[in-house]
Amino acid sequence: MNDLKPFLALFRPHWRMMGLGILLAIVTLCASIGLLSLSGWFLAASASAGLVVATRGQFNYMYPSGGVRGLSILRTAARWAERVVSHDATFRLLTDLRDRFFRALAPLTPADRGDLRDGDLLNRMVADVDTLDHLYLRLVSPLMAAIVAIAAVGILVSLFDPALAGLLVAILLALLVVLPLIFYRLGRRPGRQLGESTRGLRQQLVDFIGAQTELAVYGGTRDQRRRIVEAEQALIGAQVSLTRVTATSQALLQLLNGWTLVLMLYLAADQIGGLTPPGPLLALIAFVTLASFEALVPVAGAFQHLSHTINAAGRLRPVLEQPSTLCFGDQPWQSGPITLRGINFAYPGSPLPALEGINLTLAPGEKVALVGKTGCGKSSLLSLLSREWQPDSGTLALGDLPWFQLSESALRGEVCLVEQRVHVFSGTLRENLLLARPGADDRQLSEALSAVGLDGLLERQGLDQWLGEGGRQLSGGEARRIGLARALLHPGSVLLMDEPTEGLDDDTERRVLARLLTDRRSVLYVTHKGAGLERMDRVVQMEQGRIVAGQ
Repeated sequence: MNDLKPFLALFRPHWRMMGLGILLAIVTLCASIGLLSLSGWFLAASASAGLVVATRGQFNYMYPSGGVRGLSILRTAARWAERVVSHDATFRLLTDLRDRFFRALAPLTPADRGDLRDGDLLNRMVADVDTLDHLYLRLVSPLMAAIVAIAAVGILVSLFDPALAGLLVAILLALLVVLPLIFYRLGRRPGRQLGESTRGLRQQLVDFIGAQTELAVYGGTRDQRRRIVEAEQALIGAQVSLTRVTATSQALLQLLNGWTLVLMLYLAADQIGGLTPPGPLLALIAFVTLASFEALVPVAGAFQHLSHTINAAGRLRPVLEQPSTLCFGDQPWQSGPITLRGINFAYPGSPLPALEGINLTLAPGEKVALVGKTGCGKSSLLSLLSREWQPDSGTLALGDLPWFQLSESALRGEVCLVEQRVHVFSGTLRENLLLARPGADDRQLSEALSAVGLDGLLERQGLDQWLGEGGRQLSGGEARRIGLARALLHPGSVLLMDEPTEGLDDDTERRVLARLLTDRRSVLYVTHKGAGLERMDRVVQMEQGRIVAGQ
């Protein structure tokens, strides 16, 4: 339960909407109980009045029938309003939580994330965050509504027989305490299995999608599909177990409802209050007893999912509470060369260093190319400059200012990184370009697109075209050129490029490099190709994490 405490604080900004949702849930539940109770008494009283000729004309059926219609309308309207309000509040809560999760995740370096894989992080951000909607929709709101409804039932029955009211309220309160404990224990294991199997299946699917080429080349597709099927069967098994607990809870509630009804009928058969025999009031007591268990059904179901919710919160907390080891200073950007002296760096758990004894200087406006075989440490060097990783030893500085003393805004504002994999966000083409320069106008955006050969994309649908999740409507080359257009728009004075033209045709590659390498920015260009090297001031050769030429 301690894992849920940090998330309860997120309720505070939405307490008005959540309170209104709980109030509407109470109104809905009380109207439902009142409708069934009044309807049962009305039918019994009408039948009883019709049996005696002398009382046929004395029975006033207008008030009860009006009450039935009013409660029916009230229940329908309140249920609709409660669904709208409570779900709106829940969606706002989940939005805040997902935003908080992303803000906590974004500053973390790969070293901070430890062994968390992409599929696991995706599962936590999507499935685990969604699971926390149980906390309000299935737990807090039904529990508070049930308590108020039980009190209302007690008040209603006490108007006719306080002893019966006390007994019924005692039974309901006892079940409200005992049943959640029982079904929490029954649902704890399958709830934990459900969370783990969901995470496992998502991880296996992400691995399969991300490594299809490698799996096909090395003959691992069949084994990976087998793992996916096993993960799917584990998920289905957890769902079946949790469904059995749900069925058991419903069956037990029906059985307890029947036993309670028999007990109440037995005690009220001879007398209700001072009325002997009880007459139509017996039907009222019977239907109140039947309807009162409607308050217990969602509560019992909520606690069987509680362990699943607690486990989801337990998986979210480590990310939300993980401090970033990446610390920035408060110094602004200054003019001067970027120098690396004696830089050593190794990835966690790796027996071999990625970089060893690196000495390099990048003067203002200088263009330097880093060439070498795959795995020689070129990309690792860029990751140190972008502060994705921290060097193990050595000095990295801007002029006489240590690199780590730069403020984050100064570093991000002056250093532009073009990675091998360009991420296209789910939004319009304009929004994806404005990430590089928020204040750019349409003319600047169009010029950048034209410079990277995306005139056709611009002419077809314009800047407001929707690119979809991950740029699914774009080809791989178009997505890469959007990354290059961002680099052209970025106002920074230092440009770091990691294989930026991989996959582009020769004409586009020459045109883009001519544009990127003719401005006044300092450029560190990682490549294994010969295109553009004639425009460089220096070409630095790397082998096995060392600079062997061009230093």
